[in-house]
Amino acid sequence: MRIICVLLLLSLGAFANELKVNASVSASQVFVGDAFQYKVEVRAKEGASVTLPSFVGNLGSFEIRDLKTEERKDSDGFLLTIWSATLNTFVSGDFALAPQEVEVVYQGDTIKTVTDPVAIRVSARTTEADVDILEVEAPLALPGTPWYVIVLVILGVLLFVACIFWIIRKWKRKFVEVQLPPYEEAKLALALLREKNLAESDQAQYFMELGLIVRRYVQRRFEIEILDATSSELKVRLSHIAGIPEAFKMGMVSFAQETEPVKFAKMNLEKERVSHWEQFVSEWLENTKPVPEEEKTSKNKSK
Repeated sequence: MRIICVLLLLSLGAFANELKVNASVSASQVFVGDAFQYKVEVRAKEGASVTLPSFVGNLGSFEIRDLKTEERKDSDGFLLTIWSATLNTFVSGDFALAPQEVEVVYQGDTIKTVTDPVAIRVSARTTEADVDILEVEAPLALPGTPWYVIVLVILGVLLFVACIFWIIRKWKRKFVEVQLPPYEEAKLALALLREKNLAESDQAQYFMELGLIVRRYVQRRFEIEILDATSSELKVRLSHIAGIPEAFKMGMVSFAQETEPVKFAKMNLEKERVSHWEQFVSEWLENTKPVPEEEKTSKNKSK
């Protein structure tokens, strides 16, 4: 028995030694908005099952525009599994794409490893030199124009700007006055979304709008900023909401993770999963909607 265990350990160790993972980018420096390729390549024995459990939602400020998976054999007969994602971002700075967890199952044994982080610099398109050149140019003056005409023009411009601000402020106040409460707004938006029938014709747009509805509801209902939160940020921020079951919080994170490839990589979910997430959003609204004071009073009395 001891000999069999030793042989199994030696076999698993040999398999782990033969496992190779690598992460790379097509360019180490890009400009804001430019698309580039981020590739994760795994080399394992033939017959192994290779997955990236946390790939989606583990890319920080970068968006997935396209995602492709390829499997083939190399010249030595090993299985090559390649994930090629097209990414971009609108945030400049120096970044490190987080290590990706690789899970390999071979003959009932599971090995987990991670890739190295990949550095990339995202540069803004406007440089300091461009700004300096623009600042050197002085405003043009109209030769021969009387001073009082210039004063009247300036006053007219100021009056026009003041009118614009007054109109914007008036319409903004009117919008705030007629804005529905969070629960009523979300229910109305959900009903309008169902009428569009996007779940069958355009899942990317459907989940984009469904995710916005539930995030906006939670943000307004509990006064917590989550509209632009990534999956990891969403988990942290939802943890600060008291009185909400943990299953609903984790469900929100799972919803974001499962629908990100649909929104950004044009993948499609099964009909049952689409119905599941729509039902999940409805339950979020119903189980967290505000309770009127008279209902609270009656419940307390009954207790």
